[in-house]
Amino acid sequence: MTLRVGYIGAGVMGAGIVKNLRKHGFPVSFVVHSNRARVPELVAAGAVEVADYPALAAASDVVMLTVPDSSVVEPLLLGPDGIGPHLRSGQYVIDLSTSYPASTRNIAEVLGRRGIIVLDAPLTGSRSHAEAGKLNVMCGGPAEAFEHVRPLFDAIAANVFHVGAVGAGHTIKLINNYLGQVTVAAICEILPFAQKSGVSLKSLYDVVSVSGGNSNQFQGLLPRVMKRDFSINFQQKYVHKDIRYVTMAARESRVPTPLANALLTVHDMALDKGYGDEDFSGLLKFWEEMSGVVVAGGE
Repeated sequence: MTLRVGYIGAGVMGAGIVKNLRKHGFPVSFVVHSNRARVPELVAAGAVEVADYPALAAASDVVMLTVPDSSVVEPLLLGPDGIGPHLRSGQYVIDLSTSYPASTRNIAEVLGRRGIIVLDAPLTGSRSHAEAGKLNVMCGGPAEAFEHVRPLFDAIAANVFHVGAVGAGHTIKLINNYLGQVTVAAICEILPFAQKSGVSLKSLYDVVSVSGGNSNQFQGLLPRVMKRDFSINFQQKYVHKDIRYVTMAARESRVPTPLANALLTVHDMALDKGYGDEDFSGLLKFWEEMSGVVVAGGE
């Protein structure tokens, strides 16, 4: 049986996901969650816009979400005005968002009492990976449920992992994002020092690329910085949310995370300075402001 998908949050990442689900033959219905910018291309791909959550639930075997965080997921699934009241026993909910693990486990427990199966399946990759169907999926939840919906994951991802019980996917995603963003923060912090020391970015890039300081983040960030390319891939305010979630979850587990707390303070300051809507690479602009220097290009 071909799974029918109901989609909430077909925006920056979700639009590419919906188009790849359609490309692989899955019927997709959607409701507009926050803006209508991507609606024409979704309809052109064969997705069907429905009027409201009752209609979306009725048209779906699986409901998939890509929304900003748990403060949005919870009212959608547990609140009286969301889709939750209209879900039926035997339906699946897949949260592709980067949500708070404890919230995810609570949602799974509450909906599970009604026979609704919840999986957390956050993603890594960029907007271009979503468009190409080359994301990475880490799914938490019952193994049998994972196998049932796996064809959906295979349609949108290059790599698909079942990582354990409900909440494990969101935990691993937060750890991954923390590890990536602590590297980004270190790069952005040190580049003004390099600039003030008279070091060219190209020389820095050439040396680090063959040395111990190299990383995927360095390779992705430095070429963009050289061109002063701060186009939006992942906004600072969502980086801040992820690091905040890491520190909260670690405290709940009674695990000290002083480095994560320091990183959260950096992002607190960046948001206070108005950089929340900037791309994550725009953290460099914050450090430039703090250092009184603009990092030059790669010449």
